[in-house]
Amino acid sequence: MTAVVVLAILWLTLAPKPLPDSDVHWFEGADKVVHGCMFGGLFFVMGLDWVISGRKLGLPVGMALAGVCVAFGGGIELVQGAMDMGRGCDVWDFVADTAGVALSLAVTPVIVRWLTR
Repeated sequence: MTAVVVLAILWLTLAPKPLPDSDVHWFEGADKVVHGCMFGGLFFVMGLDWVISGRKLGLPVGMALAGVCVAFGGGIELVQGAMDMGRGCDVWDFVADTAGVALSLAVTPVIVRWLTR
């Protein structure tokens, strides 16, 4: 599952125009919510994959996985800034990525335990 989510995030964040035009009018800051959901979701599937593989998702592992997710988000922002394809490096996107990971770090262990009992 993790690989699929990573590929989806790469497409959504690095493709010049990943989604077709739409007449949907989003609220201001909706893109930050999407960033939080993408990277929080990435942490969730990484944690779930970890537990499904037979390992325990304790705090040290959770912090390491969170660090990977945050670094991935930061790396994507840097790549966006270097691409020169209509995307830019946005520190607030990175903050949203990090907030999504932090929230997921808090709730994922509970949800994963419930799903795998």
